[in-house]
Amino acid sequence: MTKKYTYLVHIALFLAAMILLCLGFFLESPNGGLITEQRAMPTCKEVQEVAEETRSDATAPQGVTREFHFTLGNNLTEKQLMFYVINSNTKVYINGELVFDKHRSETNKVSATGCYWVNLTLLRADNGKEVTVELQPLYAATVKRAVTFYEGSQYPLFWKILKQDAVFCFFGIFLILFGIIYLGISFYYCVKMRIRLNLSSLGMVSVLVGCWKISDTYLITWLLPAHVRFFSYLSSIAILLLPFFVAMYINISARPHSTIQRAMYGLMIGNAVLVAIAGLLHLLRIVALRESQGIFVYLILAEAIFMIVLEFVIYPRHRNDMRHKLFMASVICLMLSISLDVLCFLIWHSSNLMFFTMIGIVVYIVVIGILTLRNAQDKLFRDKATGLYNRNKCNELIHMGIAPDDRLCFMMFDLNGLKKTNDNCGHDAGDQMIAKFAEVLRNSIPAGNFIGRSGGDEFISIIYNTDEERVKKIIADMWEQITVFNQENEHGVWQLGTAVGYAFVKEVGSRSYKDLYKLADKRMYENKRAMKAVRTE
Repeated sequence: MTKKYTYLVHIALFLAAMILLCLGFFLESPNGGLITEQRAMPTCKEVQEVAEETRSDATAPQGVTREFHFTLGNNLTEKQLMFYVINSNTKVYINGELVFDKHRSETNKVSATGCYWVNLTLLRADNGKEVTVELQPLYAATVKRAVTFYEGSQYPLFWKILKQDAVFCFFGIFLILFGIIYLGISFYYCVKMRIRLNLSSLGMVSVLVGCWKISDTYLITWLLPAHVRFFSYLSSIAILLLPFFVAMYINISARPHSTIQRAMYGLMIGNAVLVAIAGLLHLLRIVALRESQGIFVYLILAEAIFMIVLEFVIYPRHRNDMRHKLFMASVICLMLSISLDVLCFLIWHSSNLMFFTMIGIVVYIVVIGILTLRNAQDKLFRDKATGLYNRNKCNELIHMGIAPDDRLCFMMFDLNGLKKTNDNCGHDAGDQMIAKFAEVLRNSIPAGNFIGRSGGDEFISIIYNTDEERVKKIIADMWEQITVFNQENEHGVWQLGTAVGYAFVKEVGSRSYKDLYKLADKRMYENKRAMKAVRTE
């Protein structure tokens, strides 16, 4: 397997590990071994017979109050009544006695209660009593949300919630950590190497999606009941900011000064204005952030569809590019999963089912991060004219490289007549000459070995695990291609020619690339002088 596919193997191994982890977490086997049911683990069951009615209430935030009526079971010692509430004022009565009351601030009509668990300890005296639960939804989106009531021990319900949300929390934390790493890498490249990466906007998207997902899980409100309002606002803010950074990511990825880039500039400005308006309306206590987020979810959906269409449009230009194929596959997978889950959010007003989006985002973040870093390395170490490694990479190897064994050969090439071609025919012809010679080297030197352009007309190659016979065959193949080209272009404005020098580790007595370079360079110039002597005779 060649080195260029190594990152695909890493991605596949990572995904396989995640699948095995999930299987190990969710696959269970029954305990068994109990003789009497009285010693069984505590249980938690869903209350089945619940009567619900919705009545008009002018004092309620949405003009309605939802009432739920049911009867408690018997044997309630050390048991709880539990249910999950989404942004609603809540009152619980047992036999007409108010035992729980949670509502938002009376002075701030846009404040939120957040999503929270009601967890009431039941007494032996509560056996068989009537329970009435009143919910006043704060937002229109929560008026028709289903409510499930549980009666029993906390442990089984907690375990159920943990299994339901643990994967989402794990992926959320993973996305936040990766986003922070990408922001750090982007900052380093910007400050130290003056290269602008799209990892900064991608990192922000990753952090925001992770925050959004973690904040909307049942598990986080169960574990941190005192901070439910914080997570409610965190979720809303993440949704409001996401379209801006998605647009920024598309903008940075687009071709400079293109129509797409200009459109994304406009979308970024529009998003920023909408976020400012939503924040201002909330501060003025006119419209709550939670009520404004619907438009931003639609924007995320629109941008996802736009990116899918964009990838289909530009795909034919990169049909043979393996990196772009991988990029396109990850983009389409991500955007389709986001589109599906956003539609679910718009229908059911909950992001608790965004499983496929989390998988798609994790795959996308990993793939795009790897490709972006590889492209950044190419910018640093690739020669634009030839596609070979550039002077920086060559110098780094020459001054710091150490041969792994004695079967390594260091080769040098000096392209003949480049200055004359540049002077007589122009630099375009010189660039063509350089590109053609680079093509000859790629065709002559086996894959997996190093080839670089170390100077204007100088090239180097490092051949691993070889011997003199193989090196001579490489040189012979090179000269055969040069001869064929020169014969086919006999009347052309320029001809190919090169001087060659090489050195083996065993000849130098040192594994330092610098020592190998010196001997190969010396022999190359000896070959060059010999070629000149032959031409003058």
